[in-house]
Amino acid sequence: MGFDETFSLMVKPASMAVVVLRVAKYRVETPSGPLIERAPRPRQLFAGCILHTSAVGHLLFNKFGLGTPFYRQEQHLAHCDAPVDRATMCRYAEEAGNTLDATVVHAMWTEAFTACVLSTDATGAAIQPGKREKGGAHRSCKRGHFFTVVADCDHVLFHYTEKHNQATVKKLFAGYKGFLQADASCVYDILDRGPPREDDEPRVKLVGCWAHCRRYFFEAAICKYPVGVQGLMRIRAIYETDRAFKKFPPEKRRQLRNAHLRPLIEEFLAWVEQARFSEPGKTLATKALGYAHNQAAELMRVLDDPRIPLDNTRSERALRTIVVGRKNYLFHGSDTHAESAAGLFSLIASCRLHRINAEKYLDEVLRVLPYWPADRYLELAPKYWEATRAKLVPDELDKPISFITVPAL
Repeated sequence: MGFDETFSLMVKPASMAVVVLRVAKYRVETPSGPLIERAPRPRQLFAGCILHTSAVGHLLFNKFGLGTPFYRQEQHLAHCDAPVDRATMCRYAEEAGNTLDATVVHAMWTEAFTACVLSTDATGAAIQPGKREKGGAHRSCKRGHFFTVVADCDHVLFHYTEKHNQATVKKLFAGYKGFLQADASCVYDILDRGPPREDDEPRVKLVGCWAHCRRYFFEAAICKYPVGVQGLMRIRAIYETDRAFKKFPPEKRRQLRNAHLRPLIEEFLAWVEQARFSEPGKTLATKALGYAHNQAAELMRVLDDPRIPLDNTRSERALRTIVVGRKNYLFHGSDTHAESAAGLFSLIASCRLHRINAEKYLDEVLRVLPYWPADRYLELAPKYWEATRAKLVPDELDKPISFITVPAL
């Protein structure tokens, strides 16, 4: 008669295993007497490691991808009869993060600065102070800052800095001459409105964010200012028009934007100039109109390149990972730890962008990296990892420890 089938999800506890690396030793007879030689052993990123790269990738993804603090992972591993203290986890995170940041992530930054339109934003993070002197007073955590830079649909990058000022921004974006989409923070003015230069070297072109502009009109609208409602309706028409061109190739999108989107933006800015003089006092309505007026040139620049989106909400979404961590593990142990965390945040966020299993990616890249040529680190970036992995010998990656054959270009 057949069967009646029902399905239910069953959970199996995570399995832990110990990988044993046995290196053969040989007695070699020589004219001067017997010698002991060892067989070559696979290269490992962590010398004398007690954690396999799969365990390192698991711990790093749980913390920097899911926001699980190390002390909770320590409790979980103890429950699984595989105790690893959080100090060991911190050492592995610092070494892995700094190594990946100086190699793979650095190559990603280089490519982003040469061929991409960038969106950026920043948020704060607490940094634990150093050890206090004997008898000294307790010190509170200092405030550091994480910048995120989203490069087209290629990379999501993070950078840690102690200060959030114009000097930091100038150093971070040194050498970049393309379009940079950001909010209206004055720290970015040094890139586009800095002191005059003797040469004709092009500057960074700041692009405005229509989401920030819309936010001010929304605040005015919920307080029942007619200007807020009218501004929201005009911005809504701009978004709906641009959404219709989203799937077209760049050149076609440029033509459609100039034909249909440009008139709407020009009409909106002309309305802003007229409405500014009809709104008295200092209200939410005048604040919204003032923002649109001050950012008029930057808001128009979304038409200069078809790759530029209307807003930089993608960079704000990328910062959610930092905010979740700020609530869960509260602070970073030092500036060095925060710098290594920025590299790990970059790789995990880029894996999500390209729909790659970040935990498996970290495991395999940490095994491949000791063999990889320094001038080809970009091939290990999440954007290119699937193509690179297809060129590797499958049997070598399937084994927990093995030699890695670097494919030819």
